[in-house]
Amino acid sequence: MRERKITLLGPEGTNISIFLLFLLFNFVSWFTLFVLSEGIELNFSNILVRQIIFSMISIFVFFTLTYISIENLRNFSGYLFYFILILLGILLTTEPKAGVRRWFDLGLIDFQPSEFAKVIVVLFVANYLSQKKSKYPLILLLGVVLFLIIEQPDLGTSIIVGFVIAAILFVSDMKLRNFVLILLIIIAIFFVLLEIGRINENQINRINDFFINEDFQQSQSRLLISSGGLFGQYFQLDKVDKIFVPVETTDFIFAAFAYNFGFIGVLLLLFMWFFFFFRLSQILNVSDSDFDKFVITGFISLLAFQIIVNISTISGLLPLTGLPFPLLSLGGSSMVSTAVIFGITNRIFIENNLVI
Repeated sequence: MRERKITLLGPEGTNISIFLLFLLFNFVSWFTLFVLSEGIELNFSNILVRQIIFSMISIFVFFTLTYISIENLRNFSGYLFYFILILLGILLTTEPKAGVRRWFDLGLIDFQPSEFAKVIVVLFVANYLSQKKSKYPLILLLGVVLFLIIEQPDLGTSIIVGFVIAAILFVSDMKLRNFVLILLIIIAIFFVLLEIGRINENQINRINDFFINEDFQQSQSRLLISSGGLFGQYFQLDKVDKIFVPVETTDFIFAAFAYNFGFIGVLLLLFMWFFFFFRLSQILNVSDSDFDKFVITGFISLLAFQIIVNISTISGLLPLTGLPFPLLSLGGSSMVSTAVIFGITNRIFIENNLVI
């Protein structure tokens, strides 16, 4: 691999559009949380200050991964996978927080391993499949990951991980009948876990309530979105009264964004993500590496599905899952793990000589 010069944007060949999109998403998150915050105080409890700190860490992670070759990532993907397995296992031995075991309490911040598990699973599956090994040991290992995430309990993240795995398997050389068989086995395991009581009762009640009663949070969220109008309420002199929505800085931040910046703002935000996915899809056409193609497929599936699920849940089209909106919701683990995706993506672009 040839030596690359170091520039202000990172190694020679850094993809400008990926880098600028990453910064722009961070700025959109800052501005949204600035609108939602009640003044700016220079302490870690202020949501804007926290998000800016998380963003600075994310930018550092982005540039760090830009300097790590894809070959090194492949070589370490197995170690990362088993490390995250251990973390997920240890997490289940900790004291529950609000009835769940999803975070390690590190004092000022909480660390959520499942956010990084999503990315590491993509790397591990991509590396495994690119080596043309038997897929049955892989399915067993991935089943362990899904089980550990479900046990937290975190049904939303486990569904995301399952979907990403299915997407990568679908674009691999797996025969269709084997692919369908694996899907049926996963569905069967879910119902077995449901029958023996391994799925959290609150999550089951949430799903049942979705089909029986109208959820208060989703109802409020729809009203908040619709009151944003075409251009949003932030720039209006005569504002429509804001409707209360719980956790508007995390799970329901898209509703708050729509209220403040309207239909036009939502279109611009979704167009930015569409452009990012379009740029990623170009790798599928130019790269000769199966690993690159599997990784990009996984990343597109992961982020696109998470965005679709987040918007669908707050709109009342799906039961609530608690999934954040990537690079918009407040949260360090989510933001840093998404920065990992952007950094690895940028490195793939560099090694495939896609600069702009």
